[in-house]
Amino acid sequence: MGSKTSTVSSVLCCPCRCLFCGVLSCLFSVLTCIFVVAGLVALVLFLLFRPHIIRVSAVSADLSDFTLTPQTWILRYNLSLGLQVRNPNKHIALHYHGLVAQAHYEGQQFAHAGPPDFFQDTGVTSPLDLAFTGESPLVGGNAAAGFRKEAAEGAIFSVDVKISSHMKLKVWVLRVLGPKTKIDCPLRLQRWDHATHAQRPPEFKQKECRVTFF
Repeated sequence: MGSKTSTVSSVLCCPCRCLFCGVLSCLFSVLTCIFVVAGLVALVLFLLFRPHIIRVSAVSADLSDFTLTPQTWILRYNLSLGLQVRNPNKHIALHYHGLVAQAHYEGQQFAHAGPPDFFQDTGVTSPLDLAFTGESPLVGGNAAAGFRKEAAEGAIFSVDVKISSHMKLKVWVLRVLGPKTKIDCPLRLQRWDHATHAQRPPEFKQKECRVTFF
């Protein structure tokens, strides 16, 4: 009796099992096709348009205040920086969003800013202006010693400006997520004082920044 019941149950379950296996197999096949097609489309777009890395240059800078208070080691700063961002791609427009700009001295971040999002059409050079002003503690005796050394040597300071941004790519009407962009601009800037009407420093020489994607 038990054997007959088991046989009947097996017969009744078999069609359901086959249907379930068939649905899974079909779903797996569809997903595989989607991934293969998406990969082929991405490869074709890459070979067709050959995306080029953006180019960024620092074209102007003004360091009107960069002083360190004794004992407390509070760094007071007023820095403006003008950048030019070049999109060399002929078929790919770019949308930069979530921008974060940071200024570093002696390996320490002392200022940050949030530039607005912007869209960049194909083959276009766009300005990106940054402004940092305020106060920040400079931690450690080595950093203070480095500041005093550069202040004594003509008040020319090594300031590193870093910018990160998320990116979206536009090809025709297609918009896809792009890589995260990191821009690094190591600069040598001469301080001058607006208040005392000190002589302006020599004209700023254009500086190429490093651009990496990740």
